[in-house]
Amino acid sequence: MKKFLRDQYDKALDNIKTSIAASKPYIENIQKASTSFLLKLVIVIIIVFSVIWLGKFTWKNLTNQDMFLVSPVTFSFETPDWATDKFINEINSIQGLKKKYNIFEKGLTKKIVAAYENNPLISKVHYVERELPDKLKMKFELRRPTAIVKRKGKKYLVDKDCVRLPAKFYKYPEEGDDPIYIISRKSVKVPGYGERWNDSSIEDGINLLNYLKHNKIDKLLKIATIDVSKIRGNRKDGNIEVELWTKNGAKIKWGYPTSSGHVGELSDYKKLQNLLSVAKEEGVDLSNMEYVDVRWKTPLAKRVSTR
Repeated sequence: MKKFLRDQYDKALDNIKTSIAASKPYIENIQKASTSFLLKLVIVIIIVFSVIWLGKFTWKNLTNQDMFLVSPVTFSFETPDWATDKFINEINSIQGLKKKYNIFEKGLTKKIVAAYENNPLISKVHYVERELPDKLKMKFELRRPTAIVKRKGKKYLVDKDCVRLPAKFYKYPEEGDDPIYIISRKSVKVPGYGERWNDSSIEDGINLLNYLKHNKIDKLLKIATIDVSKIRGNRKDGNIEVELWTKNGAKIKWGYPTSSGHVGELSDYKKLQNLLSVAKEEGVDLSNMEYVDVRWKTPLAKRVSTR
């Protein structure tokens, strides 16, 4: 029995040796093929990285040419009539901008937008686009004066968003126009340039002025003053919260601002229709009127007393 097992063991061992010997050439071929493939792969990788490096090197040298440099100092835009020379210089030398930029600089447009949006003269940047080889196309909205806040004997220029503006950069009132004043007596902190007034009454006054301007009533009736000093006051004393004055001295009793939510208060639209109905009868300059009260469904008006 032992002899039989040994014979079987020897036969199996011989078969294994025979199989190994038969597969050796095949294994050697695989090793050679693998070596050749790895060698070719290494060569391809080296070539690819060389091309990438060469491309980056060439691109860097090409894009660093002076022809691709853009300077904020040379930015040009259509200058509005209401801007001073100082305004133009300020736009061309905005803080936070470098003297020169490469047109291919990473994040260039975001940097330009951020710098312009931080300037108190600019309300909104709509877009900044690159134009090869050395130009930037931009669209932004400039802040424009709309009124003067008059408070404690001092005057502050503001725009339609109730943002304080530096007066030296603007021509206000514009040629042929008269200034419009927002009268406020509240003791609130005066904002810095480019900051909004933290005063809801001034905001109510500006919103009303924007509404009148939208309907071109400010010039038609020659509105000179919007008095909001009584807003949020003691409503039991019968004071009218918002009063308007024309250039000719006529008072317009406007009533509560829209933001008050006062029950039974007419809408601004209805008040405006009341005002226009009186102006149609008495003349758009209201020069013969002491006051016009638009708070009621049927407006009240009083002519100047004559003797």
